[in-house]
Amino acid sequence: MGPETAHSPNADDLNTLYWVLLVLAGILVVAINLALVAMVVRFRATRGREPRRLKTRRPPQLAAGAAFAVLAAAVFVAGIVFTESASDVEATGSEGLQAAANTTAQRQISLPSTAQGEPAPLTIDATGQQWIWRYQYPDGTFSYYELVVPVDTAVVVKLDSTDVVHRWWVPGLGGKFDAVPGEENQTWFKADEEGVYDGQSYAFSGPAYSVMRTRVRVVSVPAYMSWLEEQAAGIQAAQAFVQQRVSQITPGTEAAIEEEGK
Repeated sequence: MGPETAHSPNADDLNTLYWVLLVLAGILVVAINLALVAMVVRFRATRGREPRRLKTRRPPQLAAGAAFAVLAAAVFVAGIVFTESASDVEATGSEGLQAAANTTAQRQISLPSTAQGEPAPLTIDATGQQWIWRYQYPDGTFSYYELVVPVDTAVVVKLDSTDVVHRWWVPGLGGKFDAVPGEENQTWFKADEEGVYDGQSYAFSGPAYSVMRTRVRVVSVPAYMSWLEEQAAGIQAAQAFVQQRVSQITPGTEAAIEEEGK
């Protein structure tokens, strides 16, 4: 019962709000049911005696209405406070990556200006398409399905879509955010420990949306830097191979290359 264990400050705020609302809901359920039981016991009919008539007066009604109004206002304020807290991007920790770029403009989440000498958030472009997520890193490196980030680093995920609305959510690292074609939307997280965090697109985007999954792999800073170098080298090698194959194509050889590929 309850949400997954939070491993990011914003996810922790959302989990706290969840438990606060759950406790309040539980108190309401118990109070209402106790009141109903008390009313039934007090005004029930017994053998040989008529049931007592229930008479309501304005003061109790006003008191009950005022109590519910105060509770509703408290829930509303708590929702605003915790939501605003979850929206504030925290600074990268001492164990995190010292990101160089600070190109972070986000809809509905106000990023604070980076003070002199403080590390800026690591910005990742996440593009959803039927039915996979593509991640692009500041150095131009990209990956599919799996997002690799360093631990204790503020990561801003800029969401976009090439076709329909997709919803990015990795439980334990934050809330649900939509990737809408032609619109900018972003979320953030700062993983507090290394590990693998699985997620999924939680908006219907077509017949295969249930297999549109994603994964965030949180590693140490040295491991992240090594991964970037390996990923860049692999991409360059693939591009060189494609260019070599294209340069070898001359009139009359296309059929031979297709036959070789079979």
